[in-house]
Amino acid sequence: MSKNNLYCISWIVLLQFIHVPSMAQDKSGIEAEGKRGIYSLNVFAGGGVSFYLANPGTPSDVKSQVSRIHPTGTLRVMWYPDHLLKVGLETGITNFYSYKIQDSISGNVVVQAVPLLLVFSMPITKRINIFAGPGGYFITSKLDYEGQTKSKTFSVGWMAAGSYEYPINDKVGLAGEIKLLNAFETKDVSMSLQIQLRWKFMEW
Repeated sequence: MSKNNLYCISWIVLLQFIHVPSMAQDKSGIEAEGKRGIYSLNVFAGGGVSFYLANPGTPSDVKSQVSRIHPTGTLRVMWYPDHLLKVGLETGITNFYSYKIQDSISGNVVVQAVPLLLVFSMPITKRINIFAGPGGYFITSKLDYEGQTKSKTFSVGWMAAGSYEYPINDKVGLAGEIKLLNAFETKDVSMSLQIQLRWKFMEW
């Protein structure tokens, strides 16, 4: 079989998979209403703890104490169509890392990021979902030394996450999520563990 035929078969299988009705959709009454499926908008909100995985940008000529563990928060809005592939937007806030200067001078620096990401999601099982997507990070470095100074930069990057969701009712679910944030232009990488609440606030 030629490579072209294999590519064609792969695309056909992928398209059929994407258009399979979602496991989360209730099809009762849909055909009677003449609808193809149920659509909804869902918001995810939650927080947890973030672990910085890359090398922090501490100055080499001064003594410093680095903190890699910080609180983090996420806000995500997802569109659930009548097939498996979902799409949405994500933002939030996280401190990548911070450090205290312990030398002839004293002060502290916090490197904080606000992501803005386009997110795609698919279910693996009824309760396990994966998320991934590209975007950017608005990064702020805050220096507190004889006054406060801020510097800002923007970095392109991506995110990837996996979650396990326990449904509380047909509109609300509670999820545990592990997520990787990568601002690769500035070489900042963190992993977080979060508890999130999902709320289906609109359905049609």
